[in-house]
Amino acid sequence: MVRDLKILLIISGCLLCVKLSANDSARVTRVKDGDTYVLRKGNTDFTVRLKNVDAPESKQQFGFLSTVYVSKLISGKVVKYDSTGKDFYGRVLADIWVNNQRLDSILIRNGWAWQYLQYSNDSILKNCMLLALQEKKGLWECGAFSVCPPSLWRGYNLKYRNKYCNGCK
Repeated sequence: MVRDLKILLIISGCLLCVKLSANDSARVTRVKDGDTYVLRKGNTDFTVRLKNVDAPESKQQFGFLSTVYVSKLISGKVVKYDSTGKDFYGRVLADIWVNNQRLDSILIRNGWAWQYLQYSNDSILKNCMLLALQEKKGLWECGAFSVCPPSLWRGYNLKYRNKYCNGCK
């Protein structure tokens, strides 16, 4: 009996993974920050981390504005996604499309996220980021060195955040 229940749970888990791996769609129920969202498929909610980008943290300069920008784009909408696994925190890693456009390129092109170079070498995203920098869009309004990337911001203690991550002066 217990063995049968374990097998059933394993099979159910595998079916869920297969279902999330296909090009699928779900409704956005919450935008946690610029690159993390809660999606609902049927009666199941799951947290998704947008691949290829790193948006400012909520408490970081431009974090709130990045979140607001994404919220206006996707909150309450049905989006398409392709899952590529899970991250260290258990979030589904995914590419997301809204109105047949890649969400990562929209965010980067409008200056509300960085291309996550540690995990992405996509030349389209690189060009989007260069254009946003040149046009001083979003978080680039004061130039390339006005805002520190979230990966550095997360690693700095308060002393270094105040010294290196103060944004426009």
